[in-house]
Amino acid sequence: MVSRYPRSRQRNCAVRSKVDKAPLVSDTSVLLYLGRIGHSHLLPALFEPVFVPEQVALELDAGRLIRRDTVDPRSLDWVTLVAVPQSEIDTLPPNRLGIGEQSVIACAVARGNLAVGLDDRQARRLAQELGLPVVGTLGILLRARRAGITPAVQPLLDALQQQGFRLHPSLYAEVLRLAGERS
Repeated sequence: MVSRYPRSRQRNCAVRSKVDKAPLVSDTSVLLYLGRIGHSHLLPALFEPVFVPEQVALELDAGRLIRRDTVDPRSLDWVTLVAVPQSEIDTLPPNRLGIGEQSVIACAVARGNLAVGLDDRQARRLAQELGLPVVGTLGILLRARRAGITPAVQPLLDALQQQGFRLHPSLYAEVLRLAGERS
């Protein structure tokens, strides 16, 4: 079939529709909540590869003792499980973060300032101070909406809240506005 558009225009259209996948190092909360609402598939649709430190996998193991629906990153073929040695974690500035957040940030720094998937405010702040790109669960939902992977964000926000994700009403409204679902 011959297109009526010039070759350069065909190329530009293809580039616009493609999701530009960057590597991501994911923390527990991102995997946990996306898994609980049945949308963990958004991670490999938006990021490649998706690294999960062993420390995060251990936190999720502990969560599975309480709730069986907690995701097991070892069972996901799109997850690359990584060992983050204590020596890498020790290079971080002093902080009060949990071992999961620390391992995510240390892993991202050691591998060339990769993006991190973090929801914890203090962890996000430290990652930003270190120059790491930061995205949380809500940012992933917005990216999926903008990429056309999910048709609407509001039902996903509601599902997150039903699973215990804390979301202030003003942030809820702001996410909907950014998704183009409210003015």
